[in-house]
Amino acid sequence: MHGYDQSQHLLSLVVKAQAGDEAAFEQLYHECYEPILRYIAFRVPTVDDAEDLAQQVFIRFYSNLASWKDQGYSPMAYIFTVARSVVSDYWRSNKNRPVSNSEDIIPLLVDNGKKPDEIVQSKQAVAEISRGINRLPDNYREVIVLRLIDGLSNPEISKIIGKSEVATRKLYSRGIQKLQYEIKVGKIDE
Repeated sequence: MHGYDQSQHLLSLVVKAQAGDEAAFEQLYHECYEPILRYIAFRVPTVDDAEDLAQQVFIRFYSNLASWKDQGYSPMAYIFTVARSVVSDYWRSNKNRPVSNSEDIIPLLVDNGKKPDEIVQSKQAVAEISRGINRLPDNYREVIVLRLIDGLSNPEISKIIGKSEVATRKLYSRGIQKLQYEIKVGKIDE
């Protein structure tokens, strides 16, 4: 299920959850948790922090569920907006915390259905991409993670970051160019 169908499916789950259907909220949580965790994992130092913050996202979303209204965007876009806010709050309260370029996020990105030698190659590629993404300026990193890792569309991303679709496409395009450069430079530096 992708795109419009997924959006409609998530919307129906939200409507059911608003009506008090706990199973619908639980299903919404299970379907949205991994993308939210991946999004957060690229923005905080450890997987433990990412998991804690992902929980906070869903607690906040649940608290605001009664007042949530369909504005023509996927509920996933709203949940990513909440995640963005939670990550901002985290960094405001942890200003002096050192940032480690943790490789802990790699297991979140690797497909476990692969053969061992494929996993090693995949982990190496993911590590290169992850290092490249982590060296990008925040605005490029955010758009690239939302698009490539979380699979969101430009309209959904533009809603999350508060920019026009044209500006979002430009950020993505420039970010990809910068990422390609960072990966190339990273290989030379190693």
